Parts: sequence; structure tokens; C-alpha cells
Amino acid sequence: MQDIQKQVGATVRVWRLKRKMSQDIFAERAGLHRAHVGEIERGEANVTLQTLKIIADTLEIRVAALVKNI
Repeated sequence: MQDIQKQVGATVRVWRLKRKMSQDIFAERAGLHRAHVGEIERGEANVTLQTLKIIADTLEIRVAALVKNI
């Protein structure tokens, strides 16, 4: 399970950096706490489908792009 969380977190980080957003800006736009974004990107948080959808919408990608390599 933790490997999946790390893979999703790493993918979120890659997309966030592609969009040239800091964690603070990303968290604000997504309506998430910055600390939670950090936990997600480090693979420490088990992300719900609802949060994945929020993340994908904020990054302007599909949820599938966040989980395609799992």
C-alpha cells in the first residue's frame, strides 16, 4: 500500500512542478492544507478519490494521469 501512496505522491509532485506551482500556491488553489499536500507528495497520506479529483482538477489533468503507472 505504501508503495502506491509514494507513486501517487511522486506523480502529484511532478505535475505540480510542471505547472510551476509551489506547494503553498497549489494547496491554496486546491483548498487543501499545505502540510497535507506535503504528506501526499511524500507518500505519507492515503488519498481519497475525492482528494485525487480535487488535485487533478487543480492541475488541469485527469485523475487517470495521477494513477496510470500503478
